Amino acid sequence: MQADNTGAVLYKLATEFRLTRNTMKDRLMLQKTIYLLQMCGLRLGYGFSWYRYGPYSQELVFDAYKVLYSEKHKYEERAETLTFNERTEKWLATFKDALKKSLDDPQQLELLASAGFVRAAWHPTRDGFAREFMRHKTRFFDGQQIQAKQVEAAYEELDNLRAALLNVN
Repeated sequence: MQADNTGAVLYKLATEFRLTRNTMKDRLMLQKTIYLLQMCGLRLGYGFSWYRYGPYSQELVFDAYKVLYSEKHKYEERAETLTFNERTEKWLATFKDALKKSLDDPQQLELLASAGFVRAAWHPTRDGFAREFMRHKTRFFDGQQIQAKQVEAAYEELDNLRAALLNVN
């Protein structure tokens, strides 16, 4: 854990976004939501690398176990007294609103986080994005084939998300 407050922040975000670590699907949604939050500017300090289901942080795995399971009571108490400033609250509300359909859909979260990672790591142009994405990932966590039109839609959704967040004062 990077700092004591990081655990409380992680707990508060997990509560806010209904994130758990009970099942493989839950852990995937936790990883992808935290990745997207960081990708969009929330500084939590987790490093992510490319893995089978997209961006993955081993440090987040350890912290989530500690914060959401083994020492949950400790972080739950700290999170109760933790408040975000008004701008951060607005930013989080805008993030949730922009991704309202995706936050409950493991496939869409996996797609968006993976698209964000491919875009950041390999810098493909808009024209070559789907092709570059498919070089690195062709199937979802549940084994379904990813379609190029889904990748293009994810690219656009990421642009819309970034634009929405830029307007938060």
